[in-house]
Amino acid sequence: MYQIIGIHPHQHSIKIEWNLGKRCNYDCSYCPSSIHDNTSPHTDINILKSTVDKLLTIGKKLRISFTGGEPTVHPQFEELIQYMRNFDMIEFISVTTNGTRTSQYYRTLPVDQYVFSVHFEHDWQKLLNSILHLYSSDSKTVAPKGIIQLMAHQDKMIHVRKFASTMDFYQLPYTIRRVRWTQGDHDLFDDMRYDQNDLDWILSKNSTVKPNTKMVNDNTSTEYHSNDIIKLHLNQFKGYTCYVGLESLMIDWDGTVHRATCRVGKTLGNIYNDTFIIPTEPVICDRNYCTCSSDIPITKYKNSV
Repeated sequence: MYQIIGIHPHQHSIKIEWNLGKRCNYDCSYCPSSIHDNTSPHTDINILKSTVDKLLTIGKKLRISFTGGEPTVHPQFEELIQYMRNFDMIEFISVTTNGTRTSQYYRTLPVDQYVFSVHFEHDWQKLLNSILHLYSSDSKTVAPKGIIQLMAHQDKMIHVRKFASTMDFYQLPYTIRRVRWTQGDHDLFDDMRYDQNDLDWILSKNSTVKPNTKMVNDNTSTEYHSNDIIKLHLNQFKGYTCYVGLESLMIDWDGTVHRATCRVGKTLGNIYNDTFIIPTEPVICDRNYCTCSSDIPITKYKNSV
């Protein structure tokens, strides 16, 4: 049997990928307009708190990961986080951010993890300095866990290499992700945009973040970080029984709920207008590639041929 198993306890909790809104203070050339803009209104805080209440009715521990857009631009984001901390059923809160808030903001917000996405079309030096300040050894308080995600723009590779070298020097965990310009899943990445030396360097750099996924093939198993599974093109699970919807959910910016970021299986309704239906069965994957690192650790299996 072929199996994909999350090393962390996905089977006993629900991972919620929550796109808090499309609003973002960046306008990266490779980010599609379907997931970001500079004008969309912020969702009312009462709707967001009500959504937390509804998620708690699922009856499992929740691990909530905020994305966007840029979640920290919501004017009441801190109030939402404080509200969530009232519930023991919410065991983990992660925030994916472009890192444009101050290091003091990130240090004091009561979350468990940050995923800093470094976009080299913008002021990456400022973000580098902020990260080093946040995780400096002489800080008086401990910052939440941090993972640095380098978005390796093909025209900015000299900066990507410098940033990675600095992370190595300070032993900070990071991943390197090729930019995916192509829409749809027919191409994993536009590798032809890269100089071959740069592409070879990217492919040679294993994630320094601890593995989060175990790939089992009959009697053998190997542990990877999900970003490396994508990078190595090991992410072909079409025909697998997949537990998206049972171990994961994705809330889109308008409240539409999907089983996961991949959107496999039919829409589960809208949690903002009370039409969300909790799924009870796994689905058969119909995608050529699993292209989101948050979806890969979800349990999947297929019988050996």
